[in-house]
Formats: sequence, C-alpha cells, structure tokens
Amino acid sequence: MEMYRISESDETVILRYTNTASCGEPRFVAEDLDTEIHFGKFWVPNPRDSYSIIAKGDSMIEARIFDGDMLVIDCSMEPQMHKIVVAWLNGELTIKRLGAIGGQIALVPANANYKPIIITDEDEFQILGVVTSVHRHI
Repeated sequence: MEMYRISESDETVILRYTNTASCGEPRFVAEDLDTEIHFGKFWVPNPRDSYSIIAKGDSMIEARIFDGDMLVIDCSMEPQMHKIVVAWLNGELTIKRLGAIGGQIALVPANANYKPIIITDEDEFQILGVVTSVHRHI
C-alpha cells in the first residue's frame, strides 16, 4: 500500500451541483438548484492532516471497501472503537475496524473469511488515521 499526501490546493476543486436524482421511482423535481459544491472541502474537510491510500485485498468488503478503492484518512481524528482505521502493524499497513476482544485492542476485518487481529504488547502497532471517505471508479 502506498500513502499519498493530499494537497491543500485540492480543496479548490469546484463542481457544479444542479439537483438530486432518485435511485428509486423516478420523480419530478420542480426547482433546479444551480450552485457549486467545493469537492475538496466536501470529501476532505481537513486536507492539512489527510492522506489517501489505495485499498488492496478483500478483508473489508462487508464495509463496502473493495480492492482498488481510494480511501481518505484523517490523521488528526481521534480513533474510536468501531471506526475504520489505517494501522501500522509489525511493519505493514492494514485497513480494519478498530475493536476490542477480551479487553485487548483488536483490528477487525469486515469479511467473515478473516479473523480479527488481537494486538499484543509484542506488536509494533500504531493507528495512522481514521478513514473518512471511500472513492471508486464505476
């Protein structure tokens, strides 16, 4: 996995926002919104302390994080239980949900084919940031 710093200048990307569209039954929309959305501020509200990383593998598919997705992680956010984090574990990066098992910190996959990783005193372990958004090409 490679991590990429997000430039503060990325917050200047502006997209035209015209309206919403239904994913259910089609519906008529009488008013046409014509405004702008600041893409960077919407997806990366804290660019100074944020990085991007490309997900590899399938251990987080039940959290809708798939191989090749680009994740934005915020290093300034306080990691909380049940949040998805990027962690450094024994020289490798991993993306997992932060949890606890038997009173010990655990990195919990979102795929039943994988077991949680319980962190011990012998592990080199550091949480690098909290995942704030997932992006993929369709």
